[in-house]
Amino acid sequence: MKATLTFFGGLILFLSLGSCEVDEIETSDYELLNTADLKEHNIFNNGMINSYSNEAVIKWSELISQSIDFSLPQPLEAKYYAMITLAMHDALNNVVPKYETYALDNSMVDAGDISKKNIHSIADAAVSQAARDMLVYLYPPAAAAANDLLNKMLSEIGDSELKNRGIDIGKAAAGAVLAKRANDFSFGFTSYVGGTAPGDYQSNFEPFSTPGPIWPANAVYTPNLGQLTPFGIISGDQFRSEGPYSLNSNEYISDYNEVKALGCIECPLRTSEQSEIGAFWIENTASSMNRLARTLIVDRKLDGWEAARLIGLVQMSQIDAYIASFEGKAYYKFWRPVTAIRAGDYDGVDATNGDTTWKTSFNTPPTAEFPSTHAYNGGAAAMIFKSFFNSDQVNLNFISPYYLPGVERHIKTFTQMSYENAISRIYIGYHFRHAVEVGERQGKELGQYVFDNNLRELKKIL
Repeated sequence: MKATLTFFGGLILFLSLGSCEVDEIETSDYELLNTADLKEHNIFNNGMINSYSNEAVIKWSELISQSIDFSLPQPLEAKYYAMITLAMHDALNNVVPKYETYALDNSMVDAGDISKKNIHSIADAAVSQAARDMLVYLYPPAAAAANDLLNKMLSEIGDSELKNRGIDIGKAAAGAVLAKRANDFSFGFTSYVGGTAPGDYQSNFEPFSTPGPIWPANAVYTPNLGQLTPFGIISGDQFRSEGPYSLNSNEYISDYNEVKALGCIECPLRTSEQSEIGAFWIENTASSMNRLARTLIVDRKLDGWEAARLIGLVQMSQIDAYIASFEGKAYYKFWRPVTAIRAGDYDGVDATNGDTTWKTSFNTPPTAEFPSTHAYNGGAAAMIFKSFFNSDQVNLNFISPYYLPGVERHIKTFTQMSYENAISRIYIGYHFRHAVEVGERQGKELGQYVFDNNLRELKKIL
């Protein structure tokens, strides 16, 4: 089956995707969360849940993207994506408990009066209210658009007790997520005071300005992000396993020479395809993976519960990849290529020839180098998609909406997508190869852990 889908104002995708088989779920496989009458009411009836479309989840996910993409520093954007999409997931699963929740407990839910005929009334109200409340609270500039969409969605639902219950569920889901994250510290820039020895991270390069908000000079962004309580993993250091190469190692010298030759603004040795890959994957993965998830949801005809779970897992993996990669950055405090290459004649390594005029294709973000966050995020998302669909095959053509309008890249597998997303950071001068390879590998480990341990189907414990 082939489908052609277009999304304006974001990543445009033309997809040719195979169908996805969904195993039949037996009612007896599920843990009964309330009392024996749940089985009598058959709330885990696949036909009823499958009758609920993905439309509400898609509409609110699109609005999130329209509201916050390129309006916030990337880690904060990823956190907001996670909190809003998880609230939508929790709202649905407090209408009918099909999956584990993130914050709002669903162990006492009685959905005995919900049927195919009325499921849209309560579910649309719950999803819409949860998404609206979260978006307005987290990003007040989106209030007008969020209120308009909420009013539109609710106006299409006839007044009833179930509609009112759905609104209450949505409010409770948003409140539970906010309460769970109430002790999170704020994200922001701080003046950087660090080492000055070769290999030490030094915030001594041009401030990052595009895409997104301006990053001030001589600052670092949320250096303690690795200490934030994760969303789906155990701790920020859970997957930390190895550090940067020593400056006098052959591996570091090789990586140094590679990024010096391929990562500058007009590097003559960089091929046209490498330049394309570098610019193509520049955007925040939390944003691009949200759009990819929406496209896959539509193409593979996921129901609303499946849609909310997929997007929730993807965005959970994205914020946790930020937390884990920033933990590594704070632990190793390794210098960026732009600093290393400009100081190459003074680093104590004869084989690294410096260039004081060397500049990256895009201004480097003010965070330490190792591991690559972008590679971490791409690897995590790829593993969520691969595990969710039980296949690595995707076959899609991405078209870049930002720096390369109209340029297509054909992606056969999620693995290929992860690789290109990771390797792009060498071609724009942000990272050494080792940081990219370790980041992608650890990201895949994180993605698998998130998928295996969060938002799982509710089943009996045998």
